[in-house]
Amino acid sequence: AFPASLETLTLWCYNKIKTKNVGCKMRNKISVLLKSLIFTASFSGVILSFFNAQSDGYSHWSKRLLYFTSQSNIWIGLVCLLILLVPLIKSIQNSSRVKNTLYLLKYVFTVSITLTGFIFCAVLAPGAANDNYNAWTLASIMTHIIVPVLSVVDFFIDSYRIRILKRHIPLVALPPFAYMIFVSVLCVLKVDFGRGDPFPYFFFNFNSPAGIFGFSDEMPYVIGSLYWIAFMLGIIIGVGALYRKLYNKKRAEI
Repeated sequence: AFPASLETLTLWCYNKIKTKNVGCKMRNKISVLLKSLIFTASFSGVILSFFNAQSDGYSHWSKRLLYFTSQSNIWIGLVCLLILLVPLIKSIQNSSRVKNTLYLLKYVFTVSITLTGFIFCAVLAPGAANDNYNAWTLASIMTHIIVPVLSVVDFFIDSYRIRILKRHIPLVALPPFAYMIFVSVLCVLKVDFGRGDPFPYFFFNFNSPAGIFGFSDEMPYVIGSLYWIAFMLGIIIGVGALYRKLYNKKRAEI
């Protein structure tokens, strides 16, 4: 009876491992496809937005690059491309340090592109008609909807897992914080962001009725720029903490 039981146990373990490997292989294939789609959609969307710049009221296509939408799409597209290229480069195929760094960047930029999608859907798109701006062009849908959704799905479905620590959470605030500093400098210098305004988004309008620290009754300038910036940084840290929790929980199950 013992050999039979041992044989049954061995067969059961083998089947479990085999099933798990099949699942990992399937996730890997899906993840490769998703990363390819993210890279393609992000760069196609940004490039397409260059061609649509004039019809959207921009003085020059290059002004699009001053916006967080374009920059966050380029960041997530590039890191996905690099992750896809790593297995093809023999000298770094087995370098876990390189892979771990890229996947940590994937975590950071996934949160950034999530902010892009959230702010667009919750804040910018509803008020686009008042600004004579068509929010639902193909380029806009690709950069604000498709790329964020694909990026989040890929982040959780990829079978290659790193350990995201609590000390990694503040890293997600670095790209938007760096962008805020970049924009603030340009706003102070009164650089035209392409549509005749010295700011890219209304919450960077430091000369609005609410100003930087104040409040007003005029929409959408109900609160000052500082509060908007604090609100967005709070969202980004919250999303980073949530993604970390869900990611590590999924990591333990794989």
